[in-house]
Amino acid sequence: MIAPRWARVARPALVVALLVAGLVGEPALVVHTVMCSSMSMGGTLSLSCGDPEFEAEMKANALTAEEAKAVGCPPIQWEDEESSAGPDEAQEPAFVGDEPTYTPRPLDPGMTTRVNQAWDRIERWLGAHASATLRQLKFGADPQDLALWEATNGRRLPDDLYASFLRHDGADGNLGAGFRLPPSYGLLSLFDMDAINWGNCEDLVIEGDRDAADPEHGRWHGSLLAIGGDDHGRTLFVEPRTGRVGEARSREELEYDGPMGWPSHVAMLEALAGALERGEALRDWYPVVTGSCELRWAGEPAPARPGCAGGPRPSPSPTPTVEPTPEKPTAEELRAGGCLPPRRTPRVRMPGPRVTAEVNAVWRRVERWLARKAPVTFKRLRPAARPLDIARSEAAMGLRFPDDLRASLLRHDGAGSLGFGPAPFYELMSARHIRSEWKMLCDIGGGSDDYWWHGRLIPFAYAIDGGNLFVDTRTGKTGEFFNEEGLTVEGDVVWPSYLALLKATTRSLETGRPIRGWRPKVAKGELDWESTTSR
Repeated sequence: MIAPRWARVARPALVVALLVAGLVGEPALVVHTVMCSSMSMGGTLSLSCGDPEFEAEMKANALTAEEAKAVGCPPIQWEDEESSAGPDEAQEPAFVGDEPTYTPRPLDPGMTTRVNQAWDRIERWLGAHASATLRQLKFGADPQDLALWEATNGRRLPDDLYASFLRHDGADGNLGAGFRLPPSYGLLSLFDMDAINWGNCEDLVIEGDRDAADPEHGRWHGSLLAIGGDDHGRTLFVEPRTGRVGEARSREELEYDGPMGWPSHVAMLEALAGALERGEALRDWYPVVTGSCELRWAGEPAPARPGCAGGPRPSPSPTPTVEPTPEKPTAEELRAGGCLPPRRTPRVRMPGPRVTAEVNAVWRRVERWLARKAPVTFKRLRPAARPLDIARSEAAMGLRFPDDLRASLLRHDGAGSLGFGPAPFYELMSARHIRSEWKMLCDIGGGSDDYWWHGRLIPFAYAIDGGNLFVDTRTGKTGEFFNEEGLTVEGDVVWPSYLALLKATTRSLETGRPIRGWRPKVAKGELDWESTTSR
């Protein structure tokens, strides 16, 4: 480490802490913070802190390429170092593969049986008590995708985790939020697992603390496999050498003996099935069902909710069957639809001061109105996004967010579930939700036509019926997309920019005048919108 200054990029933003020792014999440290911006192009990364000497120390403090590889993480190539691969040689994400064909490996039959029996029990309970959650479980991962993952990463998934991916490749929603593991971890897909592992590794490498890169007592390690995540940056993971399940939290030591520590992934699934069947707590949390028939976990038990039974979900079969869902688009189709960008190192970009001031002024008006008129909706507003989270979403999508959207996320990282959003029923999404929603829409099938989803579009608001408002990066204008109808780029949903829509929504709140046929109203402290044409 470097003395007397200690350089580290730390959460929740790109902040550098300088600890300067006091006089000899004095334990106190003087703490200063410096905000740095991260700039990248392709596989190179540069940092600007306004102090060349300090920047050099910061780079020296990061893990070297060899050290990063030693802890299972991809290295960072700095701008002032020679690179063996230029920006045009960036690797494509490992979750997409078309050539060559990879052969899935055989799994332990006893382990596969245990995993499938646990999921059978979970699905039966969901079908009888929380059918909405059952419908949000995804079908199993393509066996060739799992074989490709192992070939690309040069290591094996534990057999129980492999078998579980074959059963369900995560769940719908942001970070698999359609199916919750206690207390609020979403069930991650293979793609989400890679994204979270990559992000945690990047923090580890930039931070430069080798003691933190320990799968037993550190804060993360490149060998760990994320299986659950939430909007607070917590990760549920599997340690592949032993198969144990543990929890990771920002800036805290890994925890294997906490509330969600388990000897294996299959042991967790079996305990989950038992808790659901008996209506008992799984460690500290009881299964409860919401009014929308979704499974959640709470500190106190709740009576069974009637009317939430649904039809059984067919279990996967080892014999290929015709699915009622469309085939996944090929890599060529994804690329043609702007949905397969090359992998890039995230680059933190701060919006211009004029745009930031304008967006913040509008948000202050929204916050003031909600606090006075709709306090329930006001409390759901999320805190500011981390600049690095925005940068990661941009890198994963291969896009650059407009400054007004970026400034808005830096004020509020979305509006929370059933939270604030444009009329008539939209809620603003977080930076992470934008990324996962974009991928989901691309997986439906990006197209080169002007009437269907394309990778250049940035979804920023979500509706419970599956619709999305988006910004078109070619024009800056907003539009609407529904899977059943395609794109709407004319009429009431089109605004010159994200900021123009936010301003118009704010004026409607303050004046009570309709915004294109919808008037704001408040019921029990929650903002809602009513049609002015209804009778």
